[in-house]
Amino acid sequence: MSKQDPIELIEYELTTFIRRAVYLDNSDRKIGNLERASYLLLRQLDEFGPARVKELAESFKLDISTLSRQAAALEAKELIQRLSDPSDGRVSLFTITKLGRQRLKADKKMRLDRYERMLDDWSGDEKEMFGRLLLRLNEAFID
Repeated sequence: MSKQDPIELIEYELTTFIRRAVYLDNSDRKIGNLERASYLLLRQLDEFGPARVKELAESFKLDISTLSRQAAALEAKELIQRLSDPSDGRVSLFTITKLGRQRLKADKKMRLDRYERMLDDWSGDEKEMFGRLLLRLNEAFID
């Protein structure tokens, strides 16, 4: 048996991982109550503070109309709110609300618990290395 090309292995395993993650997000085994897009948007606002629609769209590599629809849905659920940008009153900023932060915290705990169970037999060093490599991979997608 010949050794598999590392790039081919990465491509196949990453594609398989994405497919399985999407399946889980759409199944009855879904983690939490927030959709993936909502979860990511709330995390972004929670970690980095208020942001303009354009900044958020650029961060997620989405067009402004897509991000605006996602934000409007979260705003309707009172998970985020629109504020006037102090540096330019014509521009709106989105910020996470107290309710949004509570929902995010609950979903994040469920997600972390699932990953903790999935990676229970991994060593601390393996988890740390995998996290660093995933970060590098995500950064490579941006470049």
